[in-house]
Amino acid sequence: AFSTHTGPLMNHRRTWAVLLLVTLPMAALAAPREVIKLDTGRVQGVTTGDVQSFKGIPFAAPPVGALRWRAPQQAAPWPGVRAATTFGNACLQPAPRPGEAALGAPVSEDCLYLNVWRPKNARGPLPVMVWIYGGALTRGASSLAVYDGAALARRGVVLVSINYRVGYPGFFSHPALSREAADGGKLSNYGLMDQVAALEWVQRNIRAFGGDPSRVTIFGQSAGAFSVQLLMMSPKAKDLFQRAIVHSGYYRGSFPRLAETAPDGKRSAEQDGVELMKAIGVTADSAAALRSLTSAQILALPDHGVSGGIPAIDGQYVIEDMWTSMRKGRMAPVPLMVGATSQETPRLPPAIQTSFRAIMAKFLTPADDAKLIPIYGGQEAYDFLLSSDFTFAAMLRSYANYHLANGHPTYRYRFAALSDEAAKKFEGLPHSGELPYVFGTLESSPWKMTERDRAVSSAAMDYWAEFARSGRPAPEGRPAWPSAADDQIMLFDNDGAKPMKDDRALRYQALAEIVDPRS
Repeated sequence: AFSTHTGPLMNHRRTWAVLLLVTLPMAALAAPREVIKLDTGRVQGVTTGDVQSFKGIPFAAPPVGALRWRAPQQAAPWPGVRAATTFGNACLQPAPRPGEAALGAPVSEDCLYLNVWRPKNARGPLPVMVWIYGGALTRGASSLAVYDGAALARRGVVLVSINYRVGYPGFFSHPALSREAADGGKLSNYGLMDQVAALEWVQRNIRAFGGDPSRVTIFGQSAGAFSVQLLMMSPKAKDLFQRAIVHSGYYRGSFPRLAETAPDGKRSAEQDGVELMKAIGVTADSAAALRSLTSAQILALPDHGVSGGIPAIDGQYVIEDMWTSMRKGRMAPVPLMVGATSQETPRLPPAIQTSFRAIMAKFLTPADDAKLIPIYGGQEAYDFLLSSDFTFAAMLRSYANYHLANGHPTYRYRFAALSDEAAKKFEGLPHSGELPYVFGTLESSPWKMTERDRAVSSAAMDYWAEFARSGRPAPEGRPAWPSAADDQIMLFDNDGAKPMKDDRALRYQALAEIVDPRS
């Protein structure tokens, strides 16, 4: 503090102090520095209002040329200060379909970048949330507008969103690659390797952003949630996160084996790779030849179909079928939040319905259908609801119950909020519909949102951020979220958040009793 003495010397001191305050940049006085030192160099982000963002940070070397279909390699250091102001490339994938959101970045195989948002006036260490996008393991990017991390950062977390290889660059096997056994025989699941590499980057670097590496929450939706499930079961991800949130995760059946036919008849992942290459006229049996293919040739490979990309059991990142890990309790012993939207799949057009029924035919016989139809309230309701329950909601209830039975904190939700405009089109909240609410990015929604939706979004962000902070979704002033025991869930609807007993549990249980043993 200044002395009350007003002699000439003190007056000069006051004058210099005032000049210093006037001339110093305000950011130097009020905000953490925008230049951050990482293990590969310095990056400079951007301050927008009360949030700082750092975009397009490389967490691994570009997986191009000789590094295609290789485990992610260490990113090269850079001199000086790298501008972290724009998103890095999205990973190689087809152009968005009509009506789909723009990726927000160019597409390239050079795509292993991540982004960080943090509160400008943060006092760390803060909990860290790492977002893994969905897209059937064939599409998606961290640069989508709906995934902007600013609103969650304002809730007092450091938000990280990552890219990972999708489609055939991310999930592919071939005998030539297996023979090469590069990187210690890390094979097939390159996208999952990218996710682990990004989590390792977080452990090394997140302190520089004010984040706490001992409080990392991984969360994802659809294929991103499937990825979270895989990471919960992967030895390679052990100790890289302490909580997990699964938005609309999925999977039933076995995974392909690298070189053998799976128990349910899936041919080996290597044979899949051989057949895929034949489809574009490539028969060369060498890793170098595979890496010499153009990106256009990769994109010309046959479509993945309704099931999307599928990981293979590689003995390192994926050691067994997911349902085996679930049944044997081999999931990370971390607090888990898990749920689905109120109507993941709408009434399906005939062609899609036929595809789904073909998948479900491996699990449900006509005799099983006859047992379930009355429980669902008739044929029409059964046809409408089955794909959503089978693929997502009932599967996730079983997933939660396994985790709970192994003694780990588990919380279930159903997201049912539906804007007035969306209600004109949908009978319930569709797949991905919760994302604008959870990220506070309502302006990115394809339908108009109102203040009522903002209130629901505010509640959701409070719960998600508090779960990241403490491992319990119990924000002050909000209704208590019960454990998933006895089919208790938290319902997010147009009135906000309220705990309740799952009123769909009977049909989920009836379906689970038939299909879970076959999954």
